[in-house]
Amino acid sequence: MMEPSYAVQVIQTTLAPAVMISSSALLLLGFQNKFSALFDRFRTLNEEKRDLKKKPSRDDFEEERLHNLEEQLTRLMRRATHVKNAILSTYLAMISFLATSFFLFWSNYAQYNFNYVTLTFFGVGLVLIILAAISIIVEVTISYRILTIEKKS
Repeated sequence: MMEPSYAVQVIQTTLAPAVMISSSALLLLGFQNKFSALFDRFRTLNEEKRDLKKKPSRDDFEEERLHNLEEQLTRLMRRATHVKNAILSTYLAMISFLATSFFLFWSNYAQYNFNYVTLTFFGVGLVLIILAAISIIVEVTISYRILTIEKKS
């Protein structure tokens, strides 16, 4: 029979990855909302671009707007790529944290020694969360540049 103090330690140890999974899920919610907004914005700007290109003749303002739209769409695509990378990194981090929980369970209940594997999966999850954060930082920087482009028109 397992001693109560040992059971408490096992529960505490197992909760760390669960907290990371919950935190990752919250990050994913924000990232996916951002991705959806980018997707909608891309479609709107692309439709405006198509409408301008259909016109048989365009004045200087419309030509400038068309150029502006093409530049914004290029940067929006780059932003979407960074958000997509953040989403994928966060999903992979969640898988790593789930694997951490799995190996913690097996280390404690099956009496196998998976300590290094467990720590590796947890560390990989943390690195993936850092990579997701870096992707979002880059995306925000690109977003700011798009605002400066939009301000010009």
